[in-house]
Amino acid sequence: MKRVYYCPACNATLNPSVKVILTAVKDQRAGLILLSPQPGNYAVIAAEELDLHSSDRLDLRCPACGKSLDSRVNENLAEIGFRLSNGLDGRAHFSRRMGEHATFFITSEEVRSYGENADVYSCLNFFGAGEVETPDS
Repeated sequence: MKRVYYCPACNATLNPSVKVILTAVKDQRAGLILLSPQPGNYAVIAAEELDLHSSDRLDLRCPACGKSLDSRVNENLAEIGFRLSNGLDGRAHFSRRMGEHATFFITSEEVRSYGENADVYSCLNFFGAGEVETPDS
């Protein structure tokens, strides 16, 4: 089932072809970044001028309207919308740090996590605001 990813601000389609296209900003330099639409596939194609290195935190923006894609639940995540061909929609939250593999697909019914670093964000509350209270916090 194909996912159509879109900007939460302007609803522009972010994967018009085989890749998700975003604008990335690092050290006041901007360039396009292409991501796989497949959950768990962390291949990245980036503009050379971004000069990306492991652990760089990127400012990700919509290439159509320029709005920030910062997640509402954590400053190290980005957030975009998705829609499935069966009509189900939700949000995808994913790490803005190069080399950190953590992706979350949230619908009204469930949270699906992908990536070996997803447990770093295990205390997040995607259905409310902020982090979930844990007994030792």
